[in-house]
Formats: sequence, C-alpha cells, structure tokens
Amino acid sequence: MKKIILFADTGIDDAIALIYALKHPHLDLMAVVSGFGNTDRDRSARNAAYLLKLAGRTDIPVITGSKRPLSGETPIFFPEIHGAEGLGPISPPASPERFSTRTNFSTLFRLLKQHPGEITIVNVGRCTSLAIAWYLGPDVMKLAKNTYLMGGAFLEPGNVTEVAEANFHGDPIAADFVCQNAPNLTIIPLNATRNALLTPALVDFIDSRAVSPLQQIIKPILDFYYEAYQELEPGIEGTPQHDLSAVMAALEIPGLFSYMRKKVKVEDKDGYATGLSIADFRPGVPPCDGAGCARIATEMDAGVFTTNVLDILTRG
Repeated sequence: MKKIILFADTGIDDAIALIYALKHPHLDLMAVVSGFGNTDRDRSARNAAYLLKLAGRTDIPVITGSKRPLSGETPIFFPEIHGAEGLGPISPPASPERFSTRTNFSTLFRLLKQHPGEITIVNVGRCTSLAIAWYLGPDVMKLAKNTYLMGGAFLEPGNVTEVAEANFHGDPIAADFVCQNAPNLTIIPLNATRNALLTPALVDFIDSRAVSPLQQIIKPILDFYYEAYQELEPGIEGTPQHDLSAVMAALEIPGLFSYMRKKVKVEDKDGYATGLSIADFRPGVPPCDGAGCARIATEMDAGVFTTNVLDILTRG
C-alpha cells in the first residue's frame, strides 16, 4: 500500500485525481493540502472536503495551504474552465468561508514524522504550499519518500502562455524552489500528459458503471470540462487528465511513462518567459544527479493510461 499526501487546487482535473486516489486499492491517501489555483484556496479546500465526504472518508484531513503565490500577487482563477465553484456544474453545500482559518502545516509535519520514509508527496496544483512547507520545516520534509510534481512543458507549448504550463506559471518562484530542492523528484509535464485523454465515450462508459455518489459526479464535471476544452482547443477528442497522470505516476505502473533525468530550472523573472520550464535535451548531454536533478516524463502510453483508469474508476 503506497501512502500519499496530495497537494491540489481542487478544480475538475484535481477532483478526478482525488477520486482515482480514493478508489485505488493500493493507494492510502493520508491527507489533502488544498491551495489556490484553479479556484481560490477556500473553495479548493471545501471541494476536497466535499469529495471526501461523498467517499465516506471524512477521516482524511484537509489542510488549507496557500492563498496566493510567493510573489504576493493576486492570483487569477479560471471559472470559465472549472466553474464558479471549481467543480463545473456542482455546487457543494458547505460554504468555503468555513475553511478560511484552517491553515495548519503541523498536521502535515505530524504525518511525515509518524511515517518517515514512507509517504510520497504528489503535487498537482501550484507549488506554493509545497514550497512553504519546505521553508517552514526542511528537516521534516526530507522525511518524505519522494515527490511527484505535475507541471512544466518541455519541448512542448504551454497551456497558459506560449511557453508556460499553468502550475509553473501560477507561481514560478515556488516551482523553481521545489525543482531545485526536493530530493527524489519526478516531474510529469504537459508533453506527457497531453496523451492522457478521457473521451466522452469513455466518460459515458465510466458513468454506466457508477454506483456511488463519488462516481456519479464524474460525468457531469467532465462533460462541463469537455465543453470548456472545446473552446480552448477546438476539436480535441477528450479532456486531458494532467493531474490524474501524476497520481498514476506515483504508482510506477509498468509501461505508463518513459523518463529522462535532467537538471531543471523554472524561469521566475517577470516577462515573456515567466514559468518556462528549462532542461537540457541536447544529444549527448549525460543524465544528471544530485540537487536540482529530476526525473522528467517524456512520453506516456495512452493505452496503458486508458486501461488502468477504466479499471479503477469503474470499480464498485
């Protein structure tokens, strides 16, 4: 059983990643750290708590993380993609205001101390909360077994600017800090996750097997997401599951990803290239080691992805 702590900005794609983690028989979700990103911090935390309640897993703590990037700038949210409340057409009954005073990294640190070398961190939102945790407790954060990060775009266009992916662009200072300091780091970028598509036909099949309230919200939120993506990328065959891919990567599913080891830098200066993820892919450059070195996913096998997702999300 693999223990994970999920750092998320709980919009639609994060919700699918969270549902997958809750459904997978070999994943033990220890906590969710919710920060700003797809929606504001308090809605992100409320949405995570709502999904946990649907799953009957209110024993899993929701830790509220960062409200804004390390630069102090006011974040930009994406209601046209994730809906006004962050979950497409779904309006969770609880007010997000109840999560406004819940920032408490001591819960995170307690879990890491109780399970040294056992917990995998999976970050599928902005890197701010994870960077703050490293600032506050570097010795405790080193107790994590490894870290998986959904972010960046290597040799691939960005999805929020021409060159930058949304998670890295949303807080490039935090993204660069994590890439430079987190040991045993694996990065799952857009160049791999663009192949992680759930088509409307696949979503309908998942819905046909839905027997629980948690499974039954998959179709409405992904239908909303699909309509949004038709505006963003007309003709795209389905919705890309960037965040779900990072959770799956943590399971080390055979054949799912191909990897290369590279030193990674994120452009954190304000300008055209803000949030650009940089690594040296020139032929003949040897694999790296040590600080600032990450394992980068370069390709994903779409068939392995689809088979595994259908297996997990359709389980009763």
